[in-house]
Amino acid sequence: MTTKLLRSTFFITATLLLLGACNTKQEKSNSENSEAEKVPSFEVTTVSGDTISLDESLQEGKPVVIYFTASWCPICAQNWPVLTEVYPEYEDRLTLVAIGIDPTDDEETMRELAEEKGFTFPVTRGLPNIMLDYGVESQATTVGVNRDGEIAFRKNKMALSADEYRTLFDELLN
Repeated sequence: MTTKLLRSTFFITATLLLLGACNTKQEKSNSENSEAEKVPSFEVTTVSGDTISLDESLQEGKPVVIYFTASWCPICAQNWPVLTEVYPEYEDRLTLVAIGIDPTDDEETMRELAEEKGFTFPVTRGLPNIMLDYGVESQATTVGVNRDGEIAFRKNKMALSADEYRTLFDELLN
């Protein structure tokens, strides 16, 4: 009974966080802030078994792009093929990882999704704690972290074109 109650409480909390994500703010960038926002470190294991570390990427001089996603998200489904197209052009110069936000998106679910959709980018199971650590309020959010470990951009709840992603990635690299 305790395990069921604990799972229910966790699911309800995660659901409330996701429902609360329906805000109207669309994007935020450092140019709008007088002070750059340092980000917390993270290390994740992708569904293919690779480890991605923010600190390691930054030590290698590679900025990091985090795409917060969910298997059921219609906006995310619009971005997956675009990221699949664009990421190979940048994979040697920046680190991209799609981090699941929904705790019910387990490793198997995300692995099957990645295989079915042909992702060329790394993806993780649902890790809502990282979403919260980064102040992300919804799925389909792209966060760019510059080489100094600061948020360079945050695009919330947006479907982006290949050219828009290329522009963001190029700005992050320069």
